[in-house]
Amino acid sequence: MNKSIIILISICFLAFSIPTNSIKNKLDKNDLLNLYAPLFESFKTKWDDACCDYGYVRSVDRQYYEGFKGIFLYANYARNGVVNYLKSNGESFKRSSDFYNIELYKQLSEHDIFVNHNKTVAWKKEFCRYNPAFINWAIKNLIPPKDFNIDGTSAQFVYKHYSRFFRLLTESYLYLNKNDSYSLQAQNYIKDVNDGQDGLDVLFGTYHYALEGYELPNESEVYSPFEPHMAFGFWLRRNIDGSHDEIYDGLKIIMNRFDKRWFKSINKKYKK
Repeated sequence: MNKSIIILISICFLAFSIPTNSIKNKLDKNDLLNLYAPLFESFKTKWDDACCDYGYVRSVDRQYYEGFKGIFLYANYARNGVVNYLKSNGESFKRSSDFYNIELYKQLSEHDIFVNHNKTVAWKKEFCRYNPAFINWAIKNLIPPKDFNIDGTSAQFVYKHYSRFFRLLTESYLYLNKNDSYSLQAQNYIKDVNDGQDGLDVLFGTYHYALEGYELPNESEVYSPFEPHMAFGFWLRRNIDGSHDEIYDGLKIIMNRFDKRWFKSINKKYKK
């Protein structure tokens, strides 16, 4: 065999055989058990003891009404799950004094969560631009299988209490895409903000009453509600940073897995 080929094979062998301390790129069922155990455990708490728990629910109908921050920051369930996972893999970590620090999720995935994304859009306001690599990693690794459960608490049961959040994200995206007007609506939003209007005011006036069925039953018990116009704003920014297709692909997996009947009906509604 040619000597140079032998050397090349040896190098490749060494590259794949040298041990590494990095976290594996593909999570298995045991990894998901570590990640989701703190959240699933919260659903065993009696209602009287969980009245003000961000990670569970805080309204009389036991439905979750907060947004992304409520899931990943307020409750600590997601953070604690990541810490458990890192510990189980012998990884060191450092808790941050910054409440909004999400470096643990970067350490979990080995991808930057946000990126600087230069796009030919005259957008004067800065906002978080999601990294497609992180999104794709999350889709492949963090969505549990339909039969996933921890000590008798199923993923389907947990989803039921978060269904408003996922349905609102789904329907607001379908609404924006009807009549192929998504990009135009994003451009109108950009123009209004660049002209000096407050972004939330623009969203509220345009979209707050666009959808039905997402009202808050008791706003006094929900301090940071995720309202329809905010969901629209999320998708309009995703149109600007170009990550909407990847995120909706992941959302479709969740809806087909845990809310298939509703997902089918809402798609039928917007195809008319």
